[in-house]
Amino acid sequence: MRNFFIRIFTNNNMLSLMGSGSIAVLGFINFAILARQLSSDDFGSWLIFTSACSFFEMLRTGFLHTPLIKYLTGQGKQTSKEIVGSSWAFGWFITGSIIVITLALFFLLGDAAPNRGFYMFLQWIWLVNLLSLPFNFATWYLQAELKFGKILFIRLMSQGGFLILLLVNFYLKNELTYILYSYLLANFVTSIVCIWSGWTLITSVRKASKTRMKQLFHFGKYSMGTMIGSTLLRTSDTLIIGAIMGPAAVAFYTVPLRLFEIIEVPLRSLVATALPTLSRLNNAGDKIGLKKFFEKATGELTIILLPFMLICFVFAEPLVMLLGGKEYLGSANILRIFTLYACFMPLDRFTGVTLDVMNVPVRNFQKVMIMLAINVGGDLLAIEYVGEVWAVAIGSILTFLTGVVFGSIFLKKLLDFSIAGILSDGYNGTMGYANSALKRLYKG
Repeated sequence: MRNFFIRIFTNNNMLSLMGSGSIAVLGFINFAILARQLSSDDFGSWLIFTSACSFFEMLRTGFLHTPLIKYLTGQGKQTSKEIVGSSWAFGWFITGSIIVITLALFFLLGDAAPNRGFYMFLQWIWLVNLLSLPFNFATWYLQAELKFGKILFIRLMSQGGFLILLLVNFYLKNELTYILYSYLLANFVTSIVCIWSGWTLITSVRKASKTRMKQLFHFGKYSMGTMIGSTLLRTSDTLIIGAIMGPAAVAFYTVPLRLFEIIEVPLRSLVATALPTLSRLNNAGDKIGLKKFFEKATGELTIILLPFMLICFVFAEPLVMLLGGKEYLGSANILRIFTLYACFMPLDRFTGVTLDVMNVPVRNFQKVMIMLAINVGGDLLAIEYVGEVWAVAIGSILTFLTGVVFGSIFLKKLLDFSIAGILSDGYNGTMGYANSALKRLYKG
């Protein structure tokens, strides 16, 4: 029995799932604590500050994350150092550019900031970006090396350290400035630990080359565009509802949307573990292996998500009440609608990352832009002709179905996969894992 659980909790998929799950859980806890510690104005300012910081972090991640993993996996020691060093040099260039631009904006426009949240962003974004780069880079590098246990440790340190400081503030009763300093301190400590542990390979920047940096840039411009498009895809519903229907409608839509993260946690974590393997197979020129892994991983993830989808569909009312209270009970059907289009999400996500690793990120970018256009158009039509929030959620089904269609068309030209192969390989793989787990459990 002991050996069984050791194998389960040292598996990369499980470690990645625990990492994504811990971030989600700690994020919910931190969110709830901040909502109770801060006044509504200060809490709103904090949300504006963190949202703006996240956008700039997303720009940097888009340029570095996928390109680093794609080019690093399966390479020799010397080439790996050159790729990592070039990524570091490119990362410092992006970070320096953000620092120069935002500090200039702060000194020129800081006094004209519309609220405290934007003022804090302009004043402190330079330091946030500087302190977060080492530990974020460490997670990207460790993902390429399939070291998900260390990634879990980094995430727990970052979010958990911030949580401890928030709990201390229950006794200190400090205001927003303390929260800001706590956030900066948690980032600083996490990055120092990552550098000290040798997980960043920061000294490899001496091996950087202009050729590699250009390679990273030309790939990264599309992956960054895809990441921005994906973020807009997630937020466009909320922005359009808020602009046309008002904040109450946004709250009604957001409660089931936050609950939908239950499904997105295993999706994000299992795609994260699959990305290095997809990249390694492509770099090795193993198209048959790439096709089999793509079909198997996509099918398995679809099957794995089914219990999460069933829970959200059947228990939509109690889940909504748990998070939002009785006044949001009517939004339970929106959660059910979300679970319907979750069926398409594994194939949509895997076609995207596979297009990236097969060196056609422009196709993934085009797919996401088409989905964004469909989503925005669908939202406007739903509000204009139906006028109900649930109609916006129904439009999302068409959005993800569009992503599946165009992603499959683009990828089919490069990889001769089939839906039948995805379903059969996914079923066989899942049953194989289940039977193997039962045998190990029986043996103890």
